[in-house]
This record gives sequence, C-alpha cells and structure tokens, in this order.
Amino acid sequence: MLSVFLHEATFLRLSERLKPFGSQICPRIYCDNGEVRQPWHNGIDGSDGGTIAFGSADIYFSPIAASFFADLLAGPDLVWFQSGAAGFDHPMLTALGAKADQFSNSHAQSDAIAEWIVWAGLDYFQNGAARRAAQGDKAWRRISAREISSTRWLILGFGMIGRATGRRLKALGAHVTGVRRSPGMDEHADILIAPDRLHDALGAADAVLLAMPHNAETEAIADADFFARMRPGSLFVNVGRGALVDEAALLNGLAGKRPGYAALDVFRQEPLADHSPFWTHPLVMLTPHISAVTQQASDRTDALFLENLQHFLEGKPLLHHVQKSIFS
Repeated sequence: MLSVFLHEATFLRLSERLKPFGSQICPRIYCDNGEVRQPWHNGIDGSDGGTIAFGSADIYFSPIAASFFADLLAGPDLVWFQSGAAGFDHPMLTALGAKADQFSNSHAQSDAIAEWIVWAGLDYFQNGAARRAAQGDKAWRRISAREISSTRWLILGFGMIGRATGRRLKALGAHVTGVRRSPGMDEHADILIAPDRLHDALGAADAVLLAMPHNAETEAIADADFFARMRPGSLFVNVGRGALVDEAALLNGLAGKRPGYAALDVFRQEPLADHSPFWTHPLVMLTPHISAVTQQASDRTDALFLENLQHFLEGKPLLHHVQKSIFS
C-alpha cells in the first residue's frame, strides 16, 4: 500500500474520486492547524509500498508547508511527487526532484496566466488607469485608447504559458514574436527567433513578456541594457520569476519611459516588502503571484493528479514527467 501525502483541503475535494483507489493508497492528511491525520485504514502505516505526494496550491500556500516538505524529504521511499506548478527551480522542489523516483509537473495553470497577461495588456493599451482616475474625479474625460490588434508582442519563453498567450493575442489581431531555443514554426506565433536575436527584437515590440524559467542563464536577463533597448512607452510584463529582473534597472527604466509601464505578478522577494517602491509606483500594476489562481486551473490540476495517480498505479508513463537528470 502507498502512503499519499495531501493537504486537508485537497483531500476534501478529491476524497470521493480517490475512493476507487482505496485498496492501494492510504491518505496522510496535513491540516493548517498542524494536525496530521489518517482518515482511511486507521492503524495501518500505509508506507510499505512507498510514498507519493501531491504538491497542490493548498499545500504551497499553507502555514504547514515546511513540515509537509520536511517529512517528505526525511522519509524513505518517495516514489513519486506530483507538483501543481510548472516550474521546479525552487530549492524545495529541486530537492524533492532529486529524492523522488519520479517527478511530474503541471501546465494546468497556463490558460489562467495567459488571461492575466491579456488583461494586463488590454488595461494598459486601453488606458485603464487614466479612465479609473477620471471616474474617481467624476470627470467626463474622453480618453483615447489603442487597439491591441495594432500591437507587436515579444514573448520570452515560448512554452505552454507563452503559447497560450500567443494564441489569445493572435486571436485579437496582435503580432506575436516568440523567443525560444528550438527552431521552427508555431501556430501561435507569427515568428520564432533564437535568444541570440533578442536584443535586436526589443526595440520593435510594443509589449515584452517574460514567461521563462529562472536559471543561471536567465538570471537578471532584464537588466539595464535590456530596458534601454525597449521601445519608449512599451509595456513590460513578468509572470516568470522575479529573479529574471534587475529590479533597480526596471525602476530606472520606468523613469526614462523604457518601458512606459510594468505589469508584474512576481518579484525577487515574496511577499513584497512594505517599503518596496513598486507598491505605489504610478507606472506599475502588480499582483501577489496570483496570475494562476483560478478555480478552473485548480480543477485542471486536480484532474491531472488523479489521471497520473491511475497511470502510476497501472505502471503507465506519467503525464508531464520531468527527467531526473534535470535535478542533478
């Protein structure tokens, strides 16, 4: 029998759909109050067949996340970890990837993030801030806007999030340039370019989106030179990782209108410090790393775990399996 580590809220959502696997799994439930309980097979250890775990958003944002992951890392035989996130550059996920026999991630949040990006773009090009200010002033101002179909977007990282965004932008008539290492064509981009052409492309873009993972090569890729090459008045969007951006260089760039505005969902320090200038900057729209937080994304992530659980128990390949060599 397998021990299955789950957050209490995740278990409550999935308990009925987990019952068909009840003879093979023994759920171990972590509660926000620190309690750890075993709702099924009372008195049975449940780990003789190994341990699997579902790293859902419930556990990632829980006050007992540290103890959940510490128990996984300290325990024996972690045979599979299902992450509810796409990235695995966080040190905890890297450690779990190195320990687990198998690791799988999720791209179920890509559509939610893509909609956040389109919302940010529409808000900027439609002069949303000025229109809200006019309403607040009770002023009948005729504020012009720009159609998104007239804009050119440069998307750094044309994976699942980049492609989901490109699909939506192209449907609205925008021109999309994707940046990725692998050559070829993609139906969700007008053109794909290699990273070595990035700097030449920055000046032609009305909006630049970071949707790439953080690693040694992408650390602070958006630096002073990057912003200096951007088109004056353009939009800068980051939904990747905060460490992709030299934040001091971004603030200096905003002062010079390169970029003209920034929409940010991620930061180097999270939660963002109270004294951060980003909170009150007139040319910044920010959210607290929640672009992926929708009910629909949660439902898709749950469905992926259940499908992968069946695959695992039947000895089939896991969906979105991540090669172990990535973590070495």
